[in-house]
Parts: sequence; structure tokens; C-alpha cells
Amino acid sequence: MPKCVLILGAGRSSSSLIRHLLDHSVREDFVVRIGDLDPELAERKAGGHPSASTFALDAGNPEARRAEIASADLVISMLPAFLHPQVARDAIATRTTLITPSYLSPEIAAMDDEAREAGIAIVNELGLDPGIDHLSAMQVIDELKAQGHTLHSFESYTGGLVAPESDDNPWHYKFTWNPRNVVLAGQGGSATFRKNGLNRVLPPHRLFKEVTQVDVPGVGRFEGYANRDSLAYERIYGLEGIDTLVRGTLRGDGFCGGWDALFALGMNRDDAQLSLPPGTTWRAFTAGFAGGVRGDADADAVRSAVAKTTGAGERSLDLLEWLGLFGDEPLEVLQGSPCEILQHRLESKWALGANDLDMIVMWHRFRYRTADGEARVKTASLMYIGEDDTHTAMSLTVGLPLALAARLWMRSDWSGTGVVLPTYADLYGPLLEGLAAEGIEFQEQDDPE
Repeated sequence: MPKCVLILGAGRSSSSLIRHLLDHSVREDFVVRIGDLDPELAERKAGGHPSASTFALDAGNPEARRAEIASADLVISMLPAFLHPQVARDAIATRTTLITPSYLSPEIAAMDDEAREAGIAIVNELGLDPGIDHLSAMQVIDELKAQGHTLHSFESYTGGLVAPESDDNPWHYKFTWNPRNVVLAGQGGSATFRKNGLNRVLPPHRLFKEVTQVDVPGVGRFEGYANRDSLAYERIYGLEGIDTLVRGTLRGDGFCGGWDALFALGMNRDDAQLSLPPGTTWRAFTAGFAGGVRGDADADAVRSAVAKTTGAGERSLDLLEWLGLFGDEPLEVLQGSPCEILQHRLESKWALGANDLDMIVMWHRFRYRTADGEARVKTASLMYIGEDDTHTAMSLTVGLPLALAARLWMRSDWSGTGVVLPTYADLYGPLLEGLAAEGIEFQEQDDPE
């Protein structure tokens, strides 16, 4: 009887995962069962493939979810991250190995002993970022250490962006994944990292001001800002005592200045509710955040008020003007949080068109000293463009590591127990080889510093 891979969630990032597994299912003798809250979406992703079956996933029915997991040989959770601890509990109870692309949470980390006792692995952070960044970084880190070199600086930035041929707006950005997560950027708390031996805590209101210019060979110039807790990876990567350790997000040149202005205004806050009168214009809405001007002030006056409130320069103000925030158009949504109201505008202005392509850019920089004391710098960069608006670069780079890991496990080419990150050679080696076969491959450069 064929083994079964269970996929929970058939959203945007699942498309390439599902396609890849189905493409290999007959030859490798497994079936794919797909569950989603929207059963029609699951059926569309299955595409009538003979190895696929689908079901309606009811998040409010944990017994049904556990029964599905119990019937599977491996489960891949593409559900929202807050549901992963529940799925992990089910996986332990049913002795079913679990893979997710999401950050390892403290709650799941605490399940390590239980997972080992159950004889299963719970693999986390196996998507793009986190995921491919771990695979590629650890390969270089281990190689440098094996050669007797001493690493003293590691910087890593990743961005989901728009491909150059589809880049037709001054923000150099279009939505390629969950818009809400993008609009909430900066609301998740302070970033922690180390630079030149100094531990830094960067609060949200300064997150988009301290930007690193990143030049990716053959691709272009980008802006990087620090993301989450970089220092947590000091131990994970085996970099204890390193002078510089930064993980961050990439955006197009100039983006961070515009976003900093929106952030400083509070237009992406989600902790207040508004109810606005019909006919409210974007200019009046923006004036309410800037203050110091009347609601009927003209565009120049509101632009000046925004500049005074935020300290934004002309280039950043031009980006807000391009969004129509100083214009006469009425708001599309009159009720909700500032974040929700702004999101509607951004979804119309930053929409990925039917013929548009997206792009993933990842960049690592390693500064090290050789065994004989020479200072050198090594970069590893990835640029990958999507196929279409379904199999986007984002969907492919999130889904393919998961699919490749599932195939490794199903073939018994990899086995493990406990709560695991993909930072070990027995995982990152074959996964990087599999990604390279799919055209997802890093370009490396090593020079004297």
C-alpha cells in the first residue's frame, strides 16, 4: 500500500509543494492527501491527479484533524503558525513526523523530549526564510570551519520582490505573499543583532532608518533592515562569540524611507479602530495622522505636514504621493484599523498582475580569517524568478524544500527524532542538491577583504 503525505492547508505557498510531490508520487509510490478549509481550493490544487485526494479541513474539529494525521505517514503543515503547536501535539500522539516552514516556537521547542520518545521528527523552519537561508549558510559555515578558518562576521538578507521585467512602480515592490504580514512589517517588536562586537536592540520606530545597502552581483542594489532576533542563531549556527551577526529583510532601493514615513505616521497600526464618514478622501485620512492641518487642506499642505511629522525626505514623500495618499480619491474602506484601511489601498497599487513575475533574492556575506591570518570576504547570493502568478518564486522557494525533505523521508534517505532545524549536513546537503536540480542555486564569490 502506498505511503501517504498529508498536507494541511492549500493556500498560495502550497501550490508548488503540491505540484512537486504529485509529479514524483507515482514513481516513488506515495499518495498526497490535501486538506483545506475551502475544499474547492484543495481540489483545484490537486488538479485531478490520480495520486491526490482532498478533504474539508475544519479547524474547529481537532478530532477529525488528528484522525487524518493518524492515517498519514508524514504531515506537512501549511496552516497559520499559531496552529502548529496543536498539529505538533497531534503528530506526537499519532507518532507521525511533521514538517513546517514556520519559525520554531518556544512551545514546539519544549516538545523535543516527547517527540524523541514518540520516535518522530518535528522539522521546523524549512521554507525560504527561514529555510533555504539555513541550508546555504550552514554549508558555507561548516566548510570554512573545516578548512581551519575563523569566521568573525555573518550577515544574511532575503527578500520576496518583483522581477525586473515586472518592476513598474517606484516602490520596486508588489505583493507576492500574505499582504497583511507585509503591511504589519515593523509591528512585531524590536530587532536584536550584533554589529562590530556590540549587541544592538533596534526598536520598531528606528527599524527602517538603519538600513544596509546590499549590492547583489548581477541583480542590483537593495536595502536591508534587521529582522527579528538574529542573536538566537548564534548558538544554532555554532557562531558563539562572533563579532557581527545580522539576519534581515531585503527591499528595493528607496523602499525603507517610504515605509518609515508610513510607520512614523502610524498608518499601519492595527491597535485602533476607525469609523470614517462617507466621502473621506485619502488626503483627509493622511492629514489625520500628520496633524497640524485641517481636513480640507490642499495636497501641498498635507505633504508638508507629513514631512514635518516624520522627517521624510522628498524621495519618500514622492512614494506616498504615488500611492495617492495626498489625493482626492475616496477611501475604499471606511471602517477598520489603520492597517486594514491602508492594506486595501496597497493591494490595489502593489498587485502582482496576471502577467507579472516575482523574484526571490537572498544574500549572505561571511567575513573570515584564514588559518594563516589573511582577511577574506565570501558572498553567496541567490536570485530566482517565478514561473507565473501561481507558481511564483515565493511559492517555489517555500514549497520545494518541504517537498524535497518529504521525499527524502519517504525514501528513508533521512531519519531523525526530536525537534529539528535543517542545519545539519545530512539534511542541508541533499536538500541543496535537490534545489540546484530545480534551478535554485547560489552563486559564490570569495575575495581578499
